[in-house]
Amino acid sequence: MTKPTEEKVSSARWRIVGWVMLTTAITVIALIFLVRQFLLHDVSAEANEQTVQEVEEFRTFAQNGVNPETAQPFTSASDMLQTYISRQYSGRSEQLIGMANGQIIYLKDQDDFATEEGYRLHTDRALLNKINTDEHNSGIEETPAGRIHWGRVDVQVDQESSANSTLIVVEYTAPGLANVQHTVNYMMGISAAALLGAFAISWLVAGQITKPVRDLRRVAEEITEKDITGRVPVTGHDDVAAMSATFNQMLDRLEESSKIQRQFLDDVSHELRTPITIVRGHLELMERFTPDQEATLALVDDELDRMGRIVADLLLLAKSERPDFVQPTETDVAELMINLESKVQAFSEHRWVMSTVADGTVSLDGQRITQAMIQLAANAAQYSPPGSHISIGSEYVENQGQRALQFWVRDRGPGVAPEDAEGLFDRFRRDNSKNPATAQKHSVGVGLGLAIVRTIAETHRGSAWVRQPETGPGAVFGLTIPAEEPAPENTDHLPTHTEELA
Repeated sequence: MTKPTEEKVSSARWRIVGWVMLTTAITVIALIFLVRQFLLHDVSAEANEQTVQEVEEFRTFAQNGVNPETAQPFTSASDMLQTYISRQYSGRSEQLIGMANGQIIYLKDQDDFATEEGYRLHTDRALLNKINTDEHNSGIEETPAGRIHWGRVDVQVDQESSANSTLIVVEYTAPGLANVQHTVNYMMGISAAALLGAFAISWLVAGQITKPVRDLRRVAEEITEKDITGRVPVTGHDDVAAMSATFNQMLDRLEESSKIQRQFLDDVSHELRTPITIVRGHLELMERFTPDQEATLALVDDELDRMGRIVADLLLLAKSERPDFVQPTETDVAELMINLESKVQAFSEHRWVMSTVADGTVSLDGQRITQAMIQLAANAAQYSPPGSHISIGSEYVENQGQRALQFWVRDRGPGVAPEDAEGLFDRFRRDNSKNPATAQKHSVGVGLGLAIVRTIAETHRGSAWVRQPETGPGAVFGLTIPAEEPAPENTDHLPTHTEELA
């Protein structure tokens, strides 16, 4: 089972942050849009209000009809317009234009604004004439300076000279729109900063929310068939804390069940050893009077030996479930191989050849590795013809991009069929060899030897394997374990034989 990648693990946190940021962004965008619409409406409403107010002020001034400078009534519309306009300060957003008998009256400052901005209504005769002849007294027009709101008041001082005199009040919305855009820009900048702050806060909060889930994932990844001691920290009283507590309770039950199972195997193995020892002792004391009795007692003694090996192997496999089954220490690989070579010489019916020896130190359990290699050597001796060469060796290899140490044994037997190689290391699995001699020799086992080899390899975070040799008969069995220390060059410490024998 593969472990989930960090991207997948972090997806829940990113989803929380994503939804928070999406909701916040939509809210902020909607708020900016609504504020902008309200401000634009205010600009238009204010322009209308200012136009109406200015028109009403002029009507009041016209109804009075007295020149405030001379305290005399106005004698012409042009004088009234000139006097009124000259006493006003319109600024950039407003303009007063008088039209009397073909004359256009305006403030001199408006010429300066027209020069700076490129347009003022008094320079646009066509639009002035259009407004002056419009059937309505107010309206909205588009100009090079933007949209304007205008209002018109007809001025009549006497019947003869003032028939075509008007006052046009103009409100420019461009300055107000510029202020709106300025405000919106400020809001966008503040919103961007707020979104960054929201992202940081939501990331921290999402991390706190998903921390129990990450702890649960971490503990679940650390849980193995041989180590169920990990537990998830439980904090708080929410649903996530309840889930963590339930998960811990499940681990408690599994650990208790595992302890009961290991205790059962230990007890069974121990209890089986006692009767086997007693039966063997009585068999050794029994007298043998006939050849049949001798053959029967030899058969029973052989079966007791086989049963003793089965019990020992089962007990070893039961112990492999414990966390302290292997105790790695810094081990000199060359010295380990020298000791191993002296031990396999006990299989005296074959010639043992040390092919390659890896140099340097590696963190491993030397006793367990030796146990696995002797098991492989025993299997090789069972399958190889008497007097044949059996090679053993060790070397550094690259395994999935990482440095690893490889131990191997090559036999001279009939080999292993590809379809049988995958399950050969399973418990109670034996090679159904078609070679009668080797099959008969191997029938004394029950298929636990290679399972023990695989268990030792896996407890070293490695693997056991079998493959066909490049040339010649037989099979190569071995195990590969991680070698985190820098790998020095391979060095032969003993005289070695590398020739391939038929």
